[in-house]
Amino acid sequence: MNVVVAGGGTIAPVDDVRRLTNLSTGRLAAQIAEACLEQGARVTYLHPPGAMTPFHRLATFALDASEPAAEHARLEALRVRYLSHRARLNPIMLEQGTVAQYHDALKALLQPGAFDVAILPIAVSDYIPEPVHGKIRSELDELVIRCRRAPKIIERVRDWAPGIYLVGFKLLSGASIADLEQAARDACHANRADLTVANDQAEIARGRHALYLVRPGHDRQVLEPGPDLAPRLVTHVLEWANHRSRQVASP
Repeated sequence: MNVVVAGGGTIAPVDDVRRLTNLSTGRLAAQIAEACLEQGARVTYLHPPGAMTPFHRLATFALDASEPAAEHARLEALRVRYLSHRARLNPIMLEQGTVAQYHDALKALLQPGAFDVAILPIAVSDYIPEPVHGKIRSELDELVIRCRRAPKIIERVRDWAPGIYLVGFKLLSGASIADLEQAARDACHANRADLTVANDQAEIARGRHALYLVRPGHDRQVLEPGPDLAPRLVTHVLEWANHRSRQVASP
């Protein structure tokens, strides 16, 4: 399968030196990309500057490691793992990381039939400031930033790639499971998505990162927290995408 994954958080310039962004690190997206590669997929990975990327996110040597030899062995195993998948991984960095650049890059990639699956946990800015040329004075006692609503790029994916299996994400904070599910169902409808993955920032902050899988016409499924969360999600996504592909191909 050909899969496009987008991760990290977009960047919205305020002036020449300041910007608005969000808490997204790209960790889950990078883990998802790795899991897709482990299952034999070809992966194009879109990300803004500073976001975690597949395999490289794990490549820092722990200088305070109590057993340096074990740390060297871990990095060598990571290198071998990366090399075994490198030919099927196409990382694309969005150099400015803006909403507009993400829109243009994703649209250019999603030619009809180019990808089987799009998994888009990227945190796209909801509001974009009206950028100021130069630098806003730092002596001001109060700074007011005017923003306009950003376009919902995921809503356009189905127009660019009608047959793609589309996976969107919905993040709330401090919400009930019922509210998470309803928000995900609303997102499925608005985005014409096959699956919306809902999660809660408050749970993430507590170290309890569950995923709530919502598909139109199906009951909610829950992936409980664990180190293999991304691989479990990818197993479901690829299975459901394959199932739909077989249904479409059947006379």
